Amino acid sequence: MNVLDILPPNKAPFEEGVAAGMSDDLPVPVEQVLDPQTAPLHFLPWLAVHDGVRLWVPDWPEARKRRVIDEALVAAWEVGVRAGAIRYLGYVDGTLVDVIAYPARFVFGRAKVGRTPIGHGPFLARYLVRIVTYKPPRAFVFNRSRIGSARLKTPSREARRRALTALRAAKSPETEIRVDFSHRRQLTFADTPPLDGSVRFGQYLPRFKL
Repeated sequence: MNVLDILPPNKAPFEEGVAAGMSDDLPVPVEQVLDPQTAPLHFLPWLAVHDGVRLWVPDWPEARKRRVIDEALVAAWEVGVRAGAIRYLGYVDGTLVDVIAYPARFVFGRAKVGRTPIGHGPFLARYLVRIVTYKPPRAFVFNRSRIGSARLKTPSREARRRALTALRAAKSPETEIRVDFSHRRQLTFADTPPLDGSVRFGQYLPRFKL
């Protein structure tokens, strides 16, 4: 039974047209289109808008696009907290190493004068983020290249730009964020390195604290 079957005998042509339109089976798989795991690839950007996705990169792999849409509801609940920053950075291949949310104490021995903020009020967060960058072939690098023998190229800043975009999507509107990408530091005597020649002073170590 369809809508045409329940029209009265004195139905008008307009009513017949409306009923026919309501009873027509359109070749649109609605259930499939609205599922991020089964929707056609070309429909994913519109489905992302429909589900309220806050971060979208057109050149993501298909599997990541479907994952971001599938997690949109959970990600929305995590906006403004540390879990949200971790999730959104993961979408752009970044890693949250450390975070300080203010107000926080200035701890001697762990804080650096001139670098660690003092007396900041609430709604400020500092992030230590690790991303992977790539040096173009034959690029000029200070202290490692000779002038005239290397082209003056600069590494791509796309990974840094995407990490900042992800953190902006993960924060609440009232929060100010400051991001530090210096996730490596030089070896010092305070690290008590072994003196067997396995390490050298000046080499870089992973950094885990702001």
